[in-house]
Amino acid sequence: MKRLFFIVFVILCLCGFSSAQEGIFNQLKKTNGSSPSTTSSAVSNSSSASILFQFKQNEGDSLLHTSEVNEEAYLNDVLNNTTQFINRISTTVQEQNDDKSARLYTTYMTTQNTLMNKTGNHLSWGDENFVTTTRTINGKITDSSDSFLPTVFSVPSFPDKPLSPGDTWTSEGKEVHDFRELFNMKKAISIPFTAKYKYVRNEVIDNKELQVIEVSYQFYQNNSQANINNGEYYLKGAGVCKETIWWDNKLGNIDHYIEEFQIIFYAIDGTKFEFRGKAHGEVTEYKSVNNDDKLNEIQKAIQDLDNINITKGEKGLTISIENIQFEPDSDILLESEKIKLKKIAEILKQYKNDLLITGHCAARGTQNARQKLSEQRAQSVASYLIELDVRDEKHIFTQGKGSREPVASNNTEEGRSRNRRVEITIMD
Repeated sequence: MKRLFFIVFVILCLCGFSSAQEGIFNQLKKTNGSSPSTTSSAVSNSSSASILFQFKQNEGDSLLHTSEVNEEAYLNDVLNNTTQFINRISTTVQEQNDDKSARLYTTYMTTQNTLMNKTGNHLSWGDENFVTTTRTINGKITDSSDSFLPTVFSVPSFPDKPLSPGDTWTSEGKEVHDFRELFNMKKAISIPFTAKYKYVRNEVIDNKELQVIEVSYQFYQNNSQANINNGEYYLKGAGVCKETIWWDNKLGNIDHYIEEFQIIFYAIDGTKFEFRGKAHGEVTEYKSVNNDDKLNEIQKAIQDLDNINITKGEKGLTISIENIQFEPDSDILLESEKIKLKKIAEILKQYKNDLLITGHCAARGTQNARQKLSEQRAQSVASYLIELDVRDEKHIFTQGKGSREPVASNNTEEGRSRNRRVEITIMD
């Protein structure tokens, strides 16, 4: 299970529940009874006035949410695997309505590294989803174009009145789970909850005054007998989540957060699936560079470099390094290419956007070998850019395309040399 967040994060609830429900919650409490720990700077006493919390969402605004989730998955109480997810979620305000609600366009990208308990093998992959939603200035999410996303709706949400440290409130939200593979369910499962919030204090971090908000919720759900009779494998589930959010009221959005969660699902045959984890994430503003002005600016800066092309694309502005030179049949960069990359690195440092490094090969050798080599060469370029302090490892992504996207014919050496390339995309 992967926890993808929308720029809206996770929180507390529930009304009363029966003794049968208490049993599963007692299991959760035994292993997840502590609150998330926090490390922060000085508590601020400079601003004790009440604050009206609202999302600021003007047309064209763009925010990037990057999170790291470290999760343990248990099968019948035995550790099955541990997984690290790096979630990259970019959101742009497409349109603001008269009531200041907004239509949001969001791109979800997830990189996953799984360490299997038995084999120790690593598996990395990337995936993208594109979703539109509507969000009120108070944080309520509606009208998602994807029934499986976002996985958490309407967190955080705020009342219409100003709040002071110590104030509490509740608000409705829901979790959405994708059980198509795990439980043979064709539709997303939606689990409502009532989130409990507390405005705890103000803190100054990196010269920014932030508002600290604690949220938590728990949920319980039984699947219907009709669904079970229809072939669904899912019987029941429960979960608890606790989170601390540092809100930036000047930005009108989250600055960063930490979270703990534990979720248990049962299959109809009694099989128990349990997920425990911790997460932390940050939200930053970014500016698109995917326009003619930036293209011309970068083109001018690299005009003395050979075999370099700049193009606008769906994901952002892409710098393509054709005929990139590695040691034969390897991912080791030649020194001549490192000199070229150093010049490109100085350009990339001017922008805060995440980077996507894509490797490509000519159509030589087997398909599997080409795919592996393209991935390795993308990773090699990414590692060198990290070494040059262009980005840290959480803000640079890699993928390999083998020989599936040639830019020239593979029937000539000239064409094959163009197809041996690495692309650096400054991402939107």
